[in-house]
Amino acid sequence: MSYNKPIFIVDKFYRVKQTFKSGSSNFQLDEVLVFVKDYYSIYDSSFVYEFRDTTAGETKYWWLRHDDSSSRWEDFFEML
Repeated sequence: MSYNKPIFIVDKFYRVKQTFKSGSSNFQLDEVLVFVKDYYSIYDSSFVYEFRDTTAGETKYWWLRHDDSSSRWEDFFEML
């Protein structure tokens, strides 16, 4: 995957479409999160997407391996 354009939009809300774990973060079905920022981890060869649960004050990270398709985000998140 090449990093051509952002997947998520800063300050937009996203609903979690399924319960899953990514790295040390646990995502719950129907949880609503706001997207904060993204960055690339050269050590893990992965893009990291940072979300914030505004009600619980918790930060969560979704990891996408650099060789995975960027369209995978749609399996996990829905923009509101």
